[in-house]
Amino acid sequence: MEPLQQLRAKIAEFPGYDGDLERRRSDEYVRSYLGEALAALVARSQLAPDVREKIDDLILRVGFADPRSFAMHQFIATKPQAGEQDAVADFDAATVTLADRAASVDAASAAQYVDDVTAALDRRDAAMRAASSTTP
Repeated sequence: MEPLQQLRAKIAEFPGYDGDLERRRSDEYVRSYLGEALAALVARSQLAPDVREKIDDLILRVGFADPRSFAMHQFIATKPQAGEQDAVADFDAATVTLADRAASVDAASAAQYVDDVTAALDRRDAAMRAASSTTP
């Protein structure tokens, strides 16, 4: 299944990446999806204080858009190049898949999961910045 199809199967009304508004809403939906999964993990698990703190930091991180990814002077309402759109969609789909993994994470595996989420968000942010800086 293509990443955009995967995203639309998991997130109702996922807007895609055709314009500025759609890209911003897609970012919001993916961050919210992950944030909800992280919050559910915290609610159902007895986590070590350091892991809980890292998850709290991640929840805060996904609560807000990365301003570097959406610099107003760089992000104009035009359709991104196919490779750029595909890269962001790939990382968004990977983020949603990782969010779905939260349901099977226990206290023993939570620290590694947090590291995986952090690395995935770093890669996703880098792809979004690359797409926004090359959009005419």
